[in-house]
Amino acid sequence: MSSTNTIPLSAERPLRAPDAYDWPVAYAAESLIRNHIAAFLQRNSFARDLSERMQNETGTDLFEWTDYLVLGLEQEGTLRDAGFARQSAETENGEFVLEHPRATLPRVLISSEANGRITLALRPEFVADFIARHNLQHTPEGEPCSRFRRVLVNEENEARLEAVERRAYRGFAPAALSGNELKAIVRARELWATRARRFDDDAKGFAHARITLDETVALIGQDVSCQFFFEAERAYWERRNRAGRIQKFRQDSLGLGWGNHDHHTFRCSREHFVDLIEFLLKLGFQKRERYYAGAEAGWGRHRCVRRRRFVAGRNSHRFLHAKAAAGSKTWNGRSMGGAAW
Repeated sequence: MSSTNTIPLSAERPLRAPDAYDWPVAYAAESLIRNHIAAFLQRNSFARDLSERMQNETGTDLFEWTDYLVLGLEQEGTLRDAGFARQSAETENGEFVLEHPRATLPRVLISSEANGRITLALRPEFVADFIARHNLQHTPEGEPCSRFRRVLVNEENEARLEAVERRAYRGFAPAALSGNELKAIVRARELWATRARRFDDDAKGFAHARITLDETVALIGQDVSCQFFFEAERAYWERRNRAGRIQKFRQDSLGLGWGNHDHHTFRCSREHFVDLIEFLLKLGFQKRERYYAGAEAGWGRHRCVRRRRFVAGRNSHRFLHAKAAAGSKTWNGRSMGGAAW
């Protein structure tokens, strides 16, 4: 499709039925998870102190940093009653995974070996930073830059605190890098970090971004390429946003990084809106829903979601907004959208 395609928002092909995007509140499920976290904090003083520091020093909630819990078989019925269902995911010791299909909540591994023990895994951006900041003495499982890394943080009163790092992987089993995989990862991350962003013609900017995407997908695949793209976007946004830099500094003080980011918003001209959507689809996103304020409003918004395999943030890049506004500067030109935590 041409980079000058200018399909009006109101003329786009209809999306799937609106009820496909009816995301209900899940108060019972959230309350259940929060109760398990509260019980865990009563038993683990390190986690309790860290939770208080998160609130006081970063303004964030430990709930938002929780990647998963490991509970015993006796909890399965209550979780299912709250809406959780089995999800296919790779585990190491025969655990099965429960996930709420219509809410963004920490997943739960059900283990026959838990026997009253609770495990809570936090999700900092980088495990190595978390280890260094908290002077941990344990060696992490999983190689640097591999799909899944995990380190024991603290264990007391049968409450085990872990920290995990993910690289476009929704499972729970570390795996060694193969062959030249590390070299490809380093190269792909560098390609996104050094992508040129200023052009005299925005169409050239989109063309350059598409070339970078093709190169990185060939090197490391779509999922990891998507993760590295958004790492580079957050770094770019942070350089241009003082409030973002302050918040990042606060979270880095606890070794957390941007592990809790929630979504990204991109501003784009109408002229190149289709180009932006096509780029995001190539990253693996799916078009989910559209906001259209009317012909005289001068703006519209499309929401995309990426749920297949890729994980970034607490559970995934749950969604991003691509906003077309009359007269707005384009994504590859001089303006970049924001990130939210």
